[in-house]
Amino acid sequence: MGGSSLEPVLIGGTGRSGSTIVGHLLDHHPDLTLTRPMEVRFITGNDGFVDALTKANTPAGQAAAELAVDRLLDRWFFRAENVGLHTSMDKEFVVDLTSKYLQLFPRDPQQATQDLVYSIMDKVAAGCGAIRWVDTTPANARKADRVEAVYPESKVVIVTRDGRDVAASFVHQDFGPNDVFAALDQWEQRTEKSHRATEKSTPGRVLTFELLDLVRNSRAETLNALLDHVGVSPSAEMSDWFNANMTAESSHAGRWRRDFDDRTVEAIDAHYSEMCSRLASKGIPIPASGEGD
Repeated sequence: MGGSSLEPVLIGGTGRSGSTIVGHLLDHHPDLTLTRPMEVRFITGNDGFVDALTKANTPAGQAAAELAVDRLLDRWFFRAENVGLHTSMDKEFVVDLTSKYLQLFPRDPQQATQDLVYSIMDKVAAGCGAIRWVDTTPANARKADRVEAVYPESKVVIVTRDGRDVAASFVHQDFGPNDVFAALDQWEQRTEKSHRATEKSTPGRVLTFELLDLVRNSRAETLNALLDHVGVSPSAEMSDWFNANMTAESSHAGRWRRDFDDRTVEAIDAHYSEMCSRLASKGIPIPASGEGD
């Protein structure tokens, strides 16, 4: 594995923030390919290999490595019939890799992690015909600094969105918090973690922008900044897809007001205001609401 395959684009956010549609956008560029599955999870997901690497050379290191292996084999390898690493490799291949990983991890955790991750992603890339791949695991945002040890040449893209709309969107999914206030709290925690991860990353590796800027407020400027960040030239195919699919309407700005009764809307707004005050006091930018325009 080498060249462009070691320069992936890792898109993330708080979940329901727009990272998936940005992944599909980049997938329409001839030089970039969205992974299948489009969220590989095992690298930056909770208790994944980046987390294990962070704990290397500590008393918890080997246990973290073993947990990452367990989650790879029992959770991320097969997630659904057409979703999982099983779509591009067999389990024996992964079992052999994890055995070698656990043997090498105590002596050289970074090399062990890179050997395993590169080998798996080589198979994923081959399965979808990718030269340079794009992954949309949401945790890429809050692990932007940690994943640098595995992919030093990677580019991270973080998409942000009004936390009230994020929370309203989670309630309608079959994953994540199904309570709007729990979803708001998760948004606050992940927003802060993403900001801290960006601060710890090498300057220039991470680009953060608001979903509304891309789809409405400053479309051309934000798209150009994205392309410049990942190092590709404008593409007619991608531009056509962008104009047809990434519209102001598609962002569902202000949906939190439409999805709940007046009393709940008032409570959501009050809770969100308190969260934004806390984040702002820490110097963390708050995404625009997009309402009233």
